[in-house]
Amino acid sequence: MNAYLDLDALWRVLVAALAGGAGLVAVFSVALAGLAATRPTSEGGGGRPLGWVVAVTGFLVVAAGVVLGIWVMLAK
Repeated sequence: MNAYLDLDALWRVLVAALAGGAGLVAVFSVALAGLAATRPTSEGGGGRPLGWVVAVTGFLVVAAGVVLGIWVMLAK
C-alpha cells in the first residue's frame, strides 16, 4: 500500500457517505410516497393505511440518521 493513500479507510468513507447521503434521501422519498398514498382518491376511495406505516417508518429512519450524524460530529 501507499503511505499517502489508505484504501481501507477510503472504502469505509465511501460506504458511509453513500448510506448517509444518498441512502437517507432515498428513504425520505419513499416516506413521501407513502404519505401521498394516504390521501383519498378523487373517485372517493380511501387512502391506504400501509402508507402511514411506510411514511412514519421512513421519517423515523431519516430523523435517526440526522441525530446520529449530529451526535458523531459533536462527539469528536
